[in-house]
This record gives sequence, C-alpha cells and structure tokens, in this order.
Amino acid sequence: MNKNIIIAIDGNAASGKGTLARKLAKNFNYAYLDTGKLYRASALLIKENDINYKNIQEVISFIRNYDFSNFSFNNNKLKSNEIGKLASLISSYKELRKILLVYQREFATTLNKNRLGAILDGRDIGTVVLPKANIKFFITASIAVRTERRWKELISLEQSTIKRHVEKDIRDRDKRDTERKHSPLIPSKDAVLIDTTNLDANEVFLLAKKHIVEYLKE
Repeated sequence: MNKNIIIAIDGNAASGKGTLARKLAKNFNYAYLDTGKLYRASALLIKENDINYKNIQEVISFIRNYDFSNFSFNNNKLKSNEIGKLASLISSYKELRKILLVYQREFATTLNKNRLGAILDGRDIGTVVLPKANIKFFITASIAVRTERRWKELISLEQSTIKRHVEKDIRDRDKRDTERKHSPLIPSKDAVLIDTTNLDANEVFLLAKKHIVEYLKE
C-alpha cells in the first residue's frame, strides 16, 4: 500500500468538495485541511482586529506574524456570508497566498509525515499548492444546486438570507475565483472531474473512494 499519499480536491463554492474531503479523510484516516478556512480565518482575524482589508501591506504584516495553530477552525463565524465575501476578496492578494501556501504545503508533507495520507481541499490545490499530488479531484455542480445547498446551510446556521442573494453571491464568487490573476480556479489537466449536480454526498464519496482504492492497489 502506498504511504504518504496526497490528495488534492478543488472545486467551486458549495460544490460539495468539503463534504467529500471530510468523508474521505475519516474513511482512510488521513490528515485533512480545509484551505478555504485559512482564508476565512484570515478574513475574520483582520475584521476582528479592525484591519483595513484594502491595505494589503497591513493585512500581510498581520497574517505573516499570526500562528494559526492557535486558531479555532470550528468557529461558526467562518461560515457567514460576510466573512466568505471578505475571504474571497483578500484571496486575490498574491502576497497573502504565498504566506498561506507555505503552511498548506507543510501540512501535506512535514506536519503529517507520520500519517498514511493527507487531503487538502480548496481552489488551487491541484494546480498550484500541490501540483504533484497523487490524486486530484475537481468537484462542480450547477448554479441552482449550489445555491440551494448554500442557502440551506445558512438557514441551518440561523442566518437570515434570501435565496436570490445567495445565488448572486455564488455567481460573484465564481467570477472572482476563475478570473483572478493569481491562482485562478481551473481544473488540473490530470484531475478526476466529478459533477455532483445529480449525486448525493454518499454517491460522490463512493465514486471518489473507488478511485483512491484503485490507486492504492497499484
């Protein structure tokens, strides 16, 4: 069996990549990092510390000196639309991406070298962060389905929201992610593409699991 397998999972907002990554990590007992939460954490930190997100140098200076091992990634504030929008905006900062890139690569290699594998999900994992990952998945779904999923998630968090506003937010996020100059959201050429529009979470999990099991048998 291959050891230290690295799996990259990319996809757009509310495509189901996070759910898939968590299920796979639990099933195979691999280390897991939701890289999107690094950007959301950065957004929350600069908001709570009254840092002007438009001042790139101020943002970089603060994040460069922050130890994320002290941060609680289970904070529900990370799931808010406001923090999501701010995270999307600051994720376009090349300098910030460089800082967080170092941590992401360390997580996949040195920080979890004693584990059998590591799974990272995000938007540029297979193309930029871990281009040599053993397995790469790219997850997508229709706008309508992704809107419904995100809307239900926000409602479950007791956040008042209107569905058409959620759809606009997702469309805006897609535009920023795919058109940003640095590390745009694009499928890696060697990624396994999975459209989750007509699949439930378990069906997506079983499909991805099959690919991993087949790889481990080689």
